[in-house]
Amino acid sequence: MKQGELRRALVVVTLLCIFLFIYLYWQQSSKLAPTLIYNYKHVYSSYRRSRPPQWTWRCVNQRCERRHIEGDADAAAPVSLATCSMLCGSTQLWPQPTGPVTLGSRAVTFDHGRLAVETTTGQPARALLVKAFAIFNDSVASLIERKDYARDRTDVRRFLVRVAVEHSDVVRLRMSTNESYSIVLRAVGGDMVANITAKTFFGARHGLETLSQLIWWDPYADGGALKVLKVATVQDSPAFAYRGLMVDTARNFMSVESLKRVLVGMSASKLNVFHWHLTDSQSFPLVVPSVPQLAKNGAYGPGMTYAPEDVRELVEFARVRGIRVVLEVDTPAHAGNGWTWGPQEGLGELAVCVNERPWSLYCGEPPCGQLNPENPNVYDILEKLYRDLIDLSGEDEIFHIGGDEVNLECWAQHLQKASTIYNYTDLHDLWGEFTLKALGKLVAANGGKRIPYVVVWSSKLSKRPYVTKYLEKSNVVVQSWGASQWPDTPDLIADGYRVIISHVDAWYLDCGFGRWRETGEAACDPYRPWQTVYNHRPWQQLRLDKKYIVGGEACLWSEQLDEASLDARLWPRASAFAERVWTDPQLDMATYSIQEDVYTRLSTHRDRLAARGIGAEALWPTWCTQNPGMCL
Repeated sequence: MKQGELRRALVVVTLLCIFLFIYLYWQQSSKLAPTLIYNYKHVYSSYRRSRPPQWTWRCVNQRCERRHIEGDADAAAPVSLATCSMLCGSTQLWPQPTGPVTLGSRAVTFDHGRLAVETTTGQPARALLVKAFAIFNDSVASLIERKDYARDRTDVRRFLVRVAVEHSDVVRLRMSTNESYSIVLRAVGGDMVANITAKTFFGARHGLETLSQLIWWDPYADGGALKVLKVATVQDSPAFAYRGLMVDTARNFMSVESLKRVLVGMSASKLNVFHWHLTDSQSFPLVVPSVPQLAKNGAYGPGMTYAPEDVRELVEFARVRGIRVVLEVDTPAHAGNGWTWGPQEGLGELAVCVNERPWSLYCGEPPCGQLNPENPNVYDILEKLYRDLIDLSGEDEIFHIGGDEVNLECWAQHLQKASTIYNYTDLHDLWGEFTLKALGKLVAANGGKRIPYVVVWSSKLSKRPYVTKYLEKSNVVVQSWGASQWPDTPDLIADGYRVIISHVDAWYLDCGFGRWRETGEAACDPYRPWQTVYNHRPWQQLRLDKKYIVGGEACLWSEQLDEASLDARLWPRASAFAERVWTDPQLDMATYSIQEDVYTRLSTHRDRLAARGIGAEALWPTWCTQNPGMCL
């Protein structure tokens, strides 16, 4: 190589080294510098054809009144219902914030392509914020009804979202996690600036959700445009730390994609615990890495299983939406199909009464099945199972072990030949000892550390005199599912136990669809409308001490539904539940009446859910939406 060529090669190498050094330095320093994200792309799904408006709405006495455009001589320009609703009286936020809210009476149009986020938050919360902003941007874009809306005629140059999180190290929900946030939205020069401040990422995520609800699509503005309030302030924090939704995927299998829609609805409503009832006596669809025989013998089919990567994907999908996932494999009852392989592998009978007939003698609904409490191999399998559940969910603060509806006759009939059965004058003690052994295996599965919140369903074991004998108050939480008139919840609180309330007469969303079998009671009629869900405030109605109430959970069992009807069965009733446990609005005990504002806000929220791809049920005829207050 000639000397000149060598010199040029050295110069090129030197420049490359300098460039690499600058790049690496920038990567390191960018951990503390603001990050801007522009032009988040949304995959548009559907649009509406723009047509000349027929109606206009005017704000009269804090209520939007519908007028025919041709007959409203006072209207200078038609006003859409969406714009009138956002600027006239109600906040249109769901759930309603618990702190002070001030909303301006003017709005501006903007181009969603000019949305940007800025944050000085450090890692690891910073990475979650990037994903949460993408979700926020997608929620805004889902409102758009016309892709080619007039972006060049918007009122603002840029819509900047500034997010400040105090504790950047908090990236997993705990019961003590601060989920509060505040928003200050204002016009600055030619820009719109939204300042969201929060203690943790989870509060900031809630703030982004609320900000998305201050944005709407106005079909009348230049043929359609996005609008946002020009001025707004919001301070907000939840009433309860545990705001759960349970979905059963054992009776009927539901795809991961359908469960993601559940999580999207939960995040829009600020619910924060997805309780996944994975298995039951009907099927065992979870592929447990250390015990693959369970799914092999218990799944409905090879295409109806949840692989470990499916669970981890759903857990992460939930986390960036402010939700933790609690996996439940119910024991010792509700355990049949999936547990029948013991004899062929030399482990003995792992379960008894499996598919036994007549089923009415051995369980509450077919098929029957309960774990065999005298087989030591059962407890070894439970330890492996618990270890994998903790690993898959990453959840080591809350763990649900099931524990409901044990049929003592099942054990009595199938264990009477064993000497063990004669050691018990009361088989509740056998049940209690099973529970203690299972709890011991849970500690071992968690590396010798006790889980702070071990959840069990309310049952005969959680009643006096057994409850204090077998369930430790310091770390056992009882999910009280019985009717609100039953003494279960007050008695548990009186005995010093913490509870999660899931009263069947208010917060069971699967009820009211008739019986699904010919014999025996097969339904929990009647249907629970959203008003019943919303008006259930047991701490007031039963005068309960709230310091023992961890929170509430709505439940959806799947005997009579699969993913085809999942969305409509949940929404918007689960959203009504969400406002109860986030905001906990006052309840008129004399009339149980619900204010007009609640109807209009929930109707607006239902439309948001639909825009995000959720098949939410209609609340009422469209005429009621277009004529606020006239259907009450």
